Amino acid sequence: MVKRRAELGKTVLLTTHYMEEAQYLADRVAIIADGRIVAEGPPGTLGGRDRALARIRLRLPSGLAPPDQMGITITPEGLAELTADDLTGALHRLTGWAIDQGVALERLEVIRPSLEDTYLTLTGATGAGTSAAERSLS
Repeated sequence: MVKRRAELGKTVLLTTHYMEEAQYLADRVAIIADGRIVAEGPPGTLGGRDRALARIRLRLPSGLAPPDQMGITITPEGLAELTADDLTGALHRLTGWAIDQGVALERLEVIRPSLEDTYLTLTGATGAGTSAAERSLS
């Protein structure tokens, strides 16, 4: 109903704590912390989300070292992770390495900051730096 009203050209003011709802329904979002607007704009660009570097995460096959010179670190959960300036190039290099080694890239994922991640960072709330999906698994 809210989306339909907006499509009809009506202005809708929505308050929510559900960032997925805000992402879907809103053309513009304002994040308020301590009574002040700390960020405002389209959900996809809020807090620099559109410029944030993607993280690549995967489980390395047992006994294999990660490819050299990619800046891969191992998380406390035992997953290999890197931040990619050139996402396509990094994925190409990883998949080429896996093909050369004859292994699958288990649990391969590309992670970009969600609106909830941005909210938590901007408000200093607990959970910042951990994606919403990761928090739901905790």
